[in-house]
Amino acid sequence: MQYITIFDYLLLPVYLYIFYLIVKKRSVKYTDDELRKYFFTAFFLRMFGAVAYAMLVQYYYGYGDSFVFYYGGDFLSTRVMEDLGNFRYFFKSASDVKAWYDFEIGNIGYSGYFGVGSNLFVMKISALLSFLSFNRYLIITLFFGFFSFAGLWRLFLVFKEINQGKQLKILAWAVLYMPSIWFWGSGLIKDSVCIGGLGFIIHFLYVIFVKKQISIKNLLGLALLVYVVATIKSYIIIVLAVSLSTFVFYKFVSPFKNLVIRTFVILVFFFSMILIALVTNFDSQLQLLAEESKVQVDAYQRNYEAVQADDEESKGIVEAAKIDASIGGLLLYSPTAVFKCLFRPFIWESRKIFILFSALEASLLLFCTLFLLYKFKILGFFREVFANPYLLFSFMITILFALIIGFTTYNFGTMARYKIILLPFFSFLLVSLYTKLLDKKSNPV
Repeated sequence: MQYITIFDYLLLPVYLYIFYLIVKKRSVKYTDDELRKYFFTAFFLRMFGAVAYAMLVQYYYGYGDSFVFYYGGDFLSTRVMEDLGNFRYFFKSASDVKAWYDFEIGNIGYSGYFGVGSNLFVMKISALLSFLSFNRYLIITLFFGFFSFAGLWRLFLVFKEINQGKQLKILAWAVLYMPSIWFWGSGLIKDSVCIGGLGFIIHFLYVIFVKKQISIKNLLGLALLVYVVATIKSYIIIVLAVSLSTFVFYKFVSPFKNLVIRTFVILVFFFSMILIALVTNFDSQLQLLAEESKVQVDAYQRNYEAVQADDEESKGIVEAAKIDASIGGLLLYSPTAVFKCLFRPFIWESRKIFILFSALEASLLLFCTLFLLYKFKILGFFREVFANPYLLFSFMITILFALIIGFTTYNFGTMARYKIILLPFFSFLLVSLYTKLLDKKSNPV
């Protein structure tokens, strides 16, 4: 189906100019010319990524989740335009909306998507944005890309301040300019909302609890973004909560110099984590996440085979092991899962041009990681990480996301899209360690 029409292309320059004016107005607050340059470059990359992703889905794949969310949003907005009373369905549960859709349309190809709460939430966002964009698919995609850009920029500013403004150019390239992030994180998909939302959440947490700038605006913004991300991908908030607990624990335990007291506090912390895992039934949530991801990947493969006639040269599959998402299973498989998520595909595993780009990016990350491990003599690498609460937080959030994504995803293309959520944190970790390495060289003990 043709979702991008001539009207999309006619409206595209108008909306790009509107977003540019917004960015230009915001840029006035940045007096540093270098920082302003990064701000504009990141914006242009996001807008390019949004358009490029939309065109990829339309003209290359011909299908995708992006179209499903647009279709659902179109259904909701059209019914609201016909009868304003239908706006009540924006506050209904997924099962109620699915029943309504089945009664109105009953297309079996889309019906199941309406019954999933996370899918329906993105459809509702798309429907609301349709009133601001003449219900044009390409323009709605721009809105998603712009939100993603805004959230990631806030995250970049937090990283900049933590790193004391050092190695800013490298940090910009690593966090803002990384191709996977601005391409896969700019479309009308869940990932754009999640990475943008997570960026805003970290910004609000940093402003409220580190800079002590507590206000109703910041608290409401934090609560809203946590709700949005949790509704779309709840495991992101779970990972964030665990990583933040580690950060808080570090801040709490660091003043204790007595080994006995520190050991006691550590034991209490880990006991609390185990208790929380039991109370929240974390083990079953991991299993559910694994099964849902497996279903998504299987559906992706079926669609892909139908469209591409199972072209052997186009596959990008990781051999799938039997899913065992228990905590014990995670521990046994964790090194392989983390490595697979962070550093694969290898270049020789690339059978598609998009997989090749992901492979080059993963190879660069692997080289940078090995370089820093060598320079810090491995143990020094982890000593630096565990000696700084911000690096420890970034390390934890990277490992936990890599563990879940690597454990549940068996398609390189899907994995490249899912792992953009951790790439800014992993990149900041590497840049920060590289900064410390340079500082030690310039100020030797």
